[in-house]
Amino acid sequence: MLGIPCRYDGKSKPLPEEILKKLREKYELIPFCPEAFSLPTPRPPARFVGDRIIDINGVDKTEAFLKGAEESLRICRKNDIKVFIGKEKSPSCGIKKTSAYVNGCECKCEAPGLTSKILKENGIELVSEWDL
Repeated sequence: MLGIPCRYDGKSKPLPEEILKKLREKYELIPFCPEAFSLPTPRPPARFVGDRIIDINGVDKTEAFLKGAEESLRICRKNDIKVFIGKEKSPSCGIKKTSAYVNGCECKCEAPGLTSKILKENGIELVSEWDL
């Protein structure tokens, strides 16, 4: 969300510059992408299927996503990060909506991504990009 091309498609979706400016005035921003800790960029898109994360080729990527979530938690602890801003619709970082397959159909479910869930369980406040 800071303009670093780390999305599954090798692109970035930065927040609007006016929002970034306000955030930078008040906070130290520490960018990281949980998926980039254990998966290449670009990479096949992945979605929740039940409690697993499966890419579009049918490969189970749950362990890679878990490794990225654990590394994210380590970074948050090391840097005393109290708030995590999540990218919506991501199976890692979604706060309000996460990509999933339900009954064979892709949908955006009202559930957190794996990293967001683990960070929240460890006392880190979650903020959706949509609420900025």
